[in-house]
Amino acid sequence: MMKPSISINLPSLAHKVTTAGISEINSVIAPYACNVKRIRRSRNYVLVGSYNELVSIKTELAQLVNSKNCLKWQRVYQSFLAGLEQLSEESEYATFEIKNIAALIGKTDRIFLLEKLTEIGIDTKRKANQRHLEISGALTKLNALQSILQDMSSEPLAAIGKSIQKRLSKYHDIEEIGFDYGKTEQPRTLLSYVVENPAITVAELCFKSNCSTADARKALDDYFEL
Repeated sequence: MMKPSISINLPSLAHKVTTAGISEINSVIAPYACNVKRIRRSRNYVLVGSYNELVSIKTELAQLVNSKNCLKWQRVYQSFLAGLEQLSEESEYATFEIKNIAALIGKTDRIFLLEKLTEIGIDTKRKANQRHLEISGALTKLNALQSILQDMSSEPLAAIGKSIQKRLSKYHDIEEIGFDYGKTEQPRTLLSYVVENPAITVAELCFKSNCSTADARKALDDYFEL
């Protein structure tokens, strides 16, 4: 499957590194199927490639910049890193819907799923009178979720994980995206306090977790909607 090309803006590139410098950059990144292009007749250029390819050139581009020992080259590299970070947050993003979640998985599994969604940082939204659950997040985080779910002994959760993996594969090669979920201790979720004590009040939940009143109410609503 052909990977979509995306671009990172490099303003006034020729002024900063000269046309000879642009040729050097293109020589370094050419093996990764990336290239620098001028935007029509302007002074601005863009670095073009797929997301994975743009990530792959970080080391080579950094080595070239360091060899120049020049502030202007450093600024170009910072523009590249800033653009790459923005792409990771915006371009590598997807939304899926889990239909009839209450009928699909039991309450214990639903609690586990919502806890993992919160821990990983995936957004959720209830739809169609709370019957469907919409999940949205970066592909790296969705990839982490499907990996966790497929390892579960619960068949319904494993099936959801497999379904997410199948849909993610349409975006690009998810095996090449890394996400270090689980290597550091995760903060306790609000839902876990409610599971531990379903009679907990909003005030108690705010005190224990240092969360806002709105977040506490949402956690209680999520639990009692399960």
